[in-house]
Amino acid sequence: MGGLKKFAVLGSGNGGMAFAAQIAAKGYPVVMFKPRDMTEDFIKLNETREMFLEGDITCGGKILGVTNDMAEVARGTDVFFVVLPSFAHELVFEKLIPFLRDGQHVVIVPGNFGGFLLKKMMADAGCEADVAVSETSSLPYACRTARFDTVMVYKKKFRLKLGTCPVSKNEEALNIINDCFGGYIEFFPASSILEMDFDNVNYTLHPMPVLLNYGDIEKNPKTFRHYMDGITPLVSEKMMQMDSERLAAGKKLGLELMPIMDQLKMYYGHNSTETIYEYANSPESPYKDIVGHGVRSRYLTEDVPFSMVPCKFIGEKAGYPMPVVDLVIRMASFLHDTDYAAQGHTLEKLGLDKMTLEELKEYAKTGKVS
Repeated sequence: MGGLKKFAVLGSGNGGMAFAAQIAAKGYPVVMFKPRDMTEDFIKLNETREMFLEGDITCGGKILGVTNDMAEVARGTDVFFVVLPSFAHELVFEKLIPFLRDGQHVVIVPGNFGGFLLKKMMADAGCEADVAVSETSSLPYACRTARFDTVMVYKKKFRLKLGTCPVSKNEEALNIINDCFGGYIEFFPASSILEMDFDNVNYTLHPMPVLLNYGDIEKNPKTFRHYMDGITPLVSEKMMQMDSERLAAGKKLGLELMPIMDQLKMYYGHNSTETIYEYANSPESPYKDIVGHGVRSRYLTEDVPFSMVPCKFIGEKAGYPMPVVDLVIRMASFLHDTDYAAQGHTLEKLGLDKMTLEELKEYAKTGKVS
């Protein structure tokens, strides 16, 4: 990997803990940033400084520690993995930017337009550090914290794309992440971070089933199974229509996006299913026991404003109206009494509003506009 690197995982939820454990298992120095105050579990973890994965991936190793001090986290760090919900990106980026320096990598998992946001915030702060910003379209596994030092991986993904800005640094970023996940998950190149943002499966899988089952979820928030109860054959049909709209917008943008079914089969295993409903009920599905997402869960509060909203605006910039996703955004906004189209990732917030379509596509690949 070109010399021993120091890693930092920004995020202390299920995904962040899993990343820290996997990097530690490789023997690399890794520290975990906890955005909020230290809790009893993380104080205990700071004493033991050892983390584990169980289930579909079994490994473990020593970590440097856990802290909410970004200066301590950033000291000597070469690679930052940002493993956080999208609504936490801005706060954490604000703390990170003063410590960025030339040659570092920032990998946002999943992206949700976080790469564009980080670059806009760096420019606003006058930060000229030559940093490679990468995104994935998804977490590499379905997982839940089992104990203070252990994450249960229910099912890992087999393959994931990685996009980097500038794209000239993508091979270097791929070498780093494939070294960390080697033997478990394979990462391969995407054309740009914009491809990653449009290829997020949560865009298709999360919001629509919540909206079409709103009353049942409200009555049974702890037991409603999003995939098994919420995705019926008819709901699945409408989800796939919305996915077709996403693919068509991608064509207008010159992006080679993956249909939702191809993504599911690449992630979790190939079979003969043809619909989301069929795949969710297949032996390869990791979704059978997922419960506990209420009507105000991140399935709406994250995926609508931070994934759907910018995709809709960029699709419109490309001259392709997206009426299905627009309907989902408006319905979620109505039910939550929140204008997600105004409060989410607008083009202005991402620094893309004054760019032409061709400039936006160039910027996604190079980080510059000629």
